[in-house]
Amino acid sequence: MSPGKARLWTGIGCVGTLVTIAATMLAADVPSAVFAATASDGFSDYVAIFVFFTAAAGVLLPFDLIGGMLIPATCESQTPKFGMWLRRWIRSVGIQILFYSVTFFFYLQIGREVGAPCLIAMFAAMQIALLASQELIWRTMTAQRAGNAGHGATLFVPHFDQRFTGGITGLPGFESILIPAEWRTRLRPSNLNLLVKRRLAARDSGGRRRGIVWAMLWNVTSFTAAILLSGGAIVSVADLVTVFLWFLLFSFVGLLVLPALNRKSVFALDRYLSATVSTAELQEAIREIDQLTEQDPTRTASAESVFQPIPCPERRLLSLAKEGPQHVPAWNVARTTLFLSWAFGGPLARAVHCNVGRPELWAMLPTD
Repeated sequence: MSPGKARLWTGIGCVGTLVTIAATMLAADVPSAVFAATASDGFSDYVAIFVFFTAAAGVLLPFDLIGGMLIPATCESQTPKFGMWLRRWIRSVGIQILFYSVTFFFYLQIGREVGAPCLIAMFAAMQIALLASQELIWRTMTAQRAGNAGHGATLFVPHFDQRFTGGITGLPGFESILIPAEWRTRLRPSNLNLLVKRRLAARDSGGRRRGIVWAMLWNVTSFTAAILLSGGAIVSVADLVTVFLWFLLFSFVGLLVLPALNRKSVFALDRYLSATVSTAELQEAIREIDQLTEQDPTRTASAESVFQPIPCPERRLLSLAKEGPQHVPAWNVARTTLFLSWAFGGPLARAVHCNVGRPELWAMLPTD
């Protein structure tokens, strides 16, 4: 089995498990039975929230072991040492649990004192804060040092995971472009230069900005709907967990809907870039980077249409040969939505196939 296919089935199993648990808990009204359904003292509330997210990490642990250790050991060219992986996992999970439990505690206090409209405003503000601090969060979780500056806003950053692709971080107008430092020796210089140009094009075309806007709108809409379906108020830990479960289900819908828009943006960005660089060089770079990250080159169009926000090289090359609009729509919207869902517990942000069990990718999901 190819690494990409193994990761895909692990992600399907992980996401499916979480969705099934969430639907069952909602149907049986488990939150009201397990957690306090009325206001309690602050310490008890925080402990309950902390325990909830610790239990969620326990549910994910078997899938993390498969995605982070078993698949690399059996299917990939680089196998992490268990001790090193475990230390990174504990560090990253600990930071996430602390972040989620503290933010949920504040959601609860605001819900009690002010009401749902302010919760939605807080959720939107949290997404903006996450965008601004994404690189800092990634460095904190992975204990990575600062990278070496490249041209302009480009940084070549050290990394451990071969699946790490870097990306674009920061608020619009204040972006940094992160490139894996190892790629300076593993990619041909012309292809590395083209990769930097492509990410600059994602920024300069407005595609990244549109992707952020669409991601925030999807999450805000999902969060609002989750509150309404939970009764329109958050005054107890039971209410908070109920909203989280509904938000998880809406995030799952996003996993089914948003990849189609994501794929269109990849095709459009390729065409946008091909207007200023050699198409042959772009085709070569697409193939080389895909091989470097050990994707699944044999995936079918039907499987890709459901699960993959980034199309395979063959379909990207076919798209380059066709005429089409060069306007770049919401670029990287599917995985931006997942990262920004951290604003309310990130229910599926590290369960998807691209990063399950790989802590270095939780705050910096792979991108094209």
